[in-house]
Amino acid sequence: MTSHNVRINFGALEETIDQQLREQGLKLDLCPLERSYVQRDIDEVTRLRIRCIITEAESDKARKRIFQIIKKQAKPL
Repeated sequence: MTSHNVRINFGALEETIDQQLREQGLKLDLCPLERSYVQRDIDEVTRLRIRCIITEAESDKARKRIFQIIKKQAKPL
């Protein structure tokens, strides 16, 4: 985990997690496949929320869980 303040914007029109972290001088310390899973998870939560399959509260809870993974795996470039 990094002591750096990590900020991530979630949403359909936001940049990828890799791009957002790179702008902050960070990267995910995961293999490429696992990094792609994190991005796909974020995209799926957004898709399910847009389609009203999950509630706003459910999407917030899922995003918080994903953000905890990102914070734990974020390392300086």
